[in-house]
Amino acid sequence: MPFFRTLEQTAPNYNKDVPWPIDGLAYVVTWAGPLCGAMTAGILTMTWTGALSGVTIGTAMTLANGWLTDAIFDSLVAKFQVTLNRRMPWLVMNILAFSWAIALCAAAMLMTWALLACQDILPAP
Repeated sequence: MPFFRTLEQTAPNYNKDVPWPIDGLAYVVTWAGPLCGAMTAGILTMTWTGALSGVTIGTAMTLANGWLTDAIFDSLVAKFQVTLNRRMPWLVMNILAFSWAIALCAAAMLMTWALLACQDILPAP
């Protein structure tokens, strides 16, 4: 499922008669995961700088992932849509989609903490 454009624009090979092989919840987690993960990491630092950097990093990662999904991923899934709707490829594809969503969430949290750790290491100008 595309984030910024319609499915017909991102995946022109899309077959409307065959169900989309990726579960919709994977897209929700991929969209909300980095934003919430980075914001939570920033809030856990108990500083306004942490919260602001968490929201910024989470938003950047969410928008970058949405662009990547629209530009590359949806057209590949549409190309192999019939093949991916068989039981085993469907299972593997959904495991990969949820793994990608969890990895994005973890990366957003770690990027927030890494940015805040660098602020303590670097000398003030």
